[in-house]
Amino acid sequence: MQILSTSSLALSVALVNAGLQSTTPATHNANHIFNAVHSSMRQWGSSLLHNGMSVFIATVPEGTQLYHGTSEPYRVNATQWLAFEPEHALVFARAHHGPPPGKGGLPKPGDEQEGWHPPQSIEALQEYPPEPPPKHELEARHPHEPANGRPLSHTRAQRKRASVYYKQEPLQPKESKVKNDQHGYLHTYRAKHDLRLLYLDGQSAAKSTKGTLDMQDLVLLHDNPPPADGRPRQPPHDQPGSAQDPRSRRSSDQRPKDKKPRTGGPMSEGYRADHLCAMAENEWTGKIDGFLRMELGFEIILCSFERDLDIERITEAKESYQRRGPPGHGDGSINYYQAVASRFDNIGGDRVSIDYENFVTLYAFDNAVSFDENGLPRANNDTKVLQPVQQAIKEMTMPRNRAGSTNWQAIADMVIARYSDRIETLAAGNFAHEAAFKLEMENAVRPFIDYGNRNITLEIERCATQYFPALPPSTSIAAQAVLDVTTHTCASLLDAATESYSEALMTVKSLKTWLGWTTFKRCRGCSYNEVCFVPIWPMGGQGDYDEPKCVSNMSEVSNGYWGDMGGPPPPPSRGRNWI
Repeated sequence: MQILSTSSLALSVALVNAGLQSTTPATHNANHIFNAVHSSMRQWGSSLLHNGMSVFIATVPEGTQLYHGTSEPYRVNATQWLAFEPEHALVFARAHHGPPPGKGGLPKPGDEQEGWHPPQSIEALQEYPPEPPPKHELEARHPHEPANGRPLSHTRAQRKRASVYYKQEPLQPKESKVKNDQHGYLHTYRAKHDLRLLYLDGQSAAKSTKGTLDMQDLVLLHDNPPPADGRPRQPPHDQPGSAQDPRSRRSSDQRPKDKKPRTGGPMSEGYRADHLCAMAENEWTGKIDGFLRMELGFEIILCSFERDLDIERITEAKESYQRRGPPGHGDGSINYYQAVASRFDNIGGDRVSIDYENFVTLYAFDNAVSFDENGLPRANNDTKVLQPVQQAIKEMTMPRNRAGSTNWQAIADMVIARYSDRIETLAAGNFAHEAAFKLEMENAVRPFIDYGNRNITLEIERCATQYFPALPPSTSIAAQAVLDVTTHTCASLLDAATESYSEALMTVKSLKTWLGWTTFKRCRGCSYNEVCFVPIWPMGGQGDYDEPKCVSNMSEVSNGYWGDMGGPPPPPSRGRNWI
């Protein structure tokens, strides 16, 4: 990787302009790496670039409030799901009523079910609400004091629900109030300390066949992937909450827990969570607390609620008798999507920080990524190809002492803010005459031209490095990707300024296609009561993906983009054009 000194920048720019830059995977895929950096932890870009091929170290600061929706008023102690937005959690804060015997659709009573996502069949979910979260917890703990002695603002009922003593009496199936009432519960937790997470980009929580699960199932769990046929496999040994873990045993006066290991849920989500957490504990020596993913909202698979969270409160959700559809449909659906859309550009509140100097992307490895017939990136399910990726991820999980780092996403933001609208305007070609087109082209690069001493190499360098920090130099993948993208952008614009109208228009259109910036698809002019809709699993159709639109009601949204929401496809053939 090149050091971004002044001399190497000039050489890099000259080589790019001459078409002689090295063709390493990171350079060849610079546009994809740039977009991964730009779209990370952003609902909009991650929704469009839904097949994430990169993993980052993410930190959620101590004290951050997080949410969990369930049918039970007991604090969670083991592996479970957390939402960043309460509207996300409230979708699952409801009573459980399973289907009658023989109706199919959802798992049979007794099957463990991950409680955060719709089942594989939307029709089944519309007929019957989800199963409750699995009772898959560590041993009950004693109530701990709030951080820094700060009293919790609990009502008496909330404190009672949060206490382990509230759950000492075993629940009897025929007499359980929780099972018979129509209420769900919204749990609110706070991080007891900084949470160190592995962030999987794209829509990594989407259960689809499109490639959204490739990083988890083909890369991280390559040696022990979720069962394709849905049948249970042996849980990982020594995983907190597993049958083998002595910490999961309870005394007889505590709330009973399910005996079976968690393997169910849509597309084996419980299995996936257990085995990812086992990897974090065993292979990565406990250096990762959980996994950060995205679907209709950002979520965390947290490996130990007991270790990492303080209970803030447990509140009873509004009673509801209506049949529920998948997230985003039914009563309050636009409210939920508005909460999701509020995170299009950022998770907000400094609730997550990403290390952009040290991340792992399949785009930087030989033959690790191909593009399918729909132009979507797919991971290569090949052991020899993925071994160096797995090793790089393991090394990344080990904490490092850093003197400082650059926020390459902020630099990517400035690049896109400067050029996105201008490139879109130029590519549209809607100019009254050629002179107006040429003037717009020149205006994009005018600040970098010395009109008394033209030098194309220096002009590209000035343009490409406008937002680069002077010191210290960086050899990171992100730094190189940003340099490659800005160099290609500036060189294309300067080149087009000297071409004929038809040639220049073709150059700009080609540049726009190569860049693939998600800003090109943003809606313009949505009203205050509308949101810009893009397919987010399990909602949306192909037309919504091709041309997102402003909507004020979810009935305006099409479907079918995500197909049957079944299991992952077989490994791709070697006949693909791997990159």
